[in-house]
Amino acid sequence: MKQEVVITDVSQCQKDISIEVSAEEVKKEFEKTYDSYMRYVKVPGFRPGRVPRDVVKQRFNKEVKDEVMGQLLPHALQHAVVDHKLRIVGEPHLKEFSITEGEPFKFQVSIEVLPEIELKEYKGLKVTKRLATVTDEDVEKTIRGWRENAAEFIPVEDRPSKDGDFVSVNLVGKFLDPQSEHEKEDLKAEGVEIEIGAEATQPEFTENLRGVKPDDVREFRVVYPEDFSSKGLAGKTVDFTATVLSIREKELPELNDDFAKRVGNYDSMQDMRDKVREGLAKNKETEADNRLREDTLTQLLEAHVFDVPTVLVNEGVENRLQEFSSMLARMGMPAEVAKTINWQERISEAQADATRDVRAALLVSKIADAEGVSIGSDEVDAEIELMAQSMGQTAEQVKARLTREDAISSIESRLRYRKALDVILSNAEVTIEDIPSDSSAEPGQESPEALAAVE
Repeated sequence: MKQEVVITDVSQCQKDISIEVSAEEVKKEFEKTYDSYMRYVKVPGFRPGRVPRDVVKQRFNKEVKDEVMGQLLPHALQHAVVDHKLRIVGEPHLKEFSITEGEPFKFQVSIEVLPEIELKEYKGLKVTKRLATVTDEDVEKTIRGWRENAAEFIPVEDRPSKDGDFVSVNLVGKFLDPQSEHEKEDLKAEGVEIEIGAEATQPEFTENLRGVKPDDVREFRVVYPEDFSSKGLAGKTVDFTATVLSIREKELPELNDDFAKRVGNYDSMQDMRDKVREGLAKNKETEADNRLREDTLTQLLEAHVFDVPTVLVNEGVENRLQEFSSMLARMGMPAEVAKTINWQERISEAQADATRDVRAALLVSKIADAEGVSIGSDEVDAEIELMAQSMGQTAEQVKARLTREDAISSIESRLRYRKALDVILSNAEVTIEDIPSDSSAEPGQESPEALAAVE
């Protein structure tokens, strides 16, 4: 195809392509399209295949132009992309065009391309592997968590609630000074479990729900601190009406050999502690390896400055928001609570994370190219086998599904990424640093419905 191409760099990842297809090529395409219309269109007064060209030109001028453009534009653009070795991502955006029979076909498109990355030194990096030692407190914290999970909740009917009890309530809240439309609506949550006197429970809930019985109704005001964990409630004042549904007290099982055998098929409490320590040590080793990889990646990204295509970042943002919304749905979060989420802040976080992930993927892929990293079918099969085991399916079932979804390539990309990072780490100077184990946080996580009552 005879054409002239001018490429203008708008940014590192965006280019404008101006293409002019020769009048000769345009004429040939018009002639071919006219011939096709003359053979197949139906026009009153003319036999099929006998419609004169002048009639076709007069009656189907717009349709012919559209069809000629539909034929010439993608072919011309594809030639330009191949000839200039452009690595396009996303769909081209047509900015302007002009097509007239007997004249050159001129058009301009805006495209996004993968950036050209100039590799800096990625071997011999100095990185630190921060490894936490398992402490006795780590072991006991894990066992305490299992003990909490094995606790029984006994209904309380013969006395009012007291500290340590779990009071179930239906909540209706009204913002004192609503600043948005959703704040003008009642904040409702049913069956909220509140532990009276717990450190994580807002003091106003403890004070007003201590000494209650089922069917009692309490009205009280809560002033949330500016740094409250739920951003939609932080710094707000809410008037609550709490209707008590039930009161239960927690009964913990004794820590003895019977408990060890019941919760984990251990021979004894000592056997449980030994195996818990062993499992925690493996977990901390994995955590240290993950931190090491992230720190290494951060160091590489700081040394390589380049832009990334907006379309790839937007895809990442959309995927993250979809995953977050699905998680909220699975958790059964009430719509009233979901409205308190700062979605603009969530979008900003997703954009930052997606940008970093795209930059990391492109950079590591470039290093993989330089190192000749490849993935064999046996490695893909081994990964599918691991996936099948975790999903309780056969490898054949998982592979068939991945093939139908055209997702095998994503596994190959993930393995290649991981393998390239392994190459980088194998050439790095790694120092081991012992760090304190974090035993401050107690196990367990409050339900989303309790966000209003729990810090």
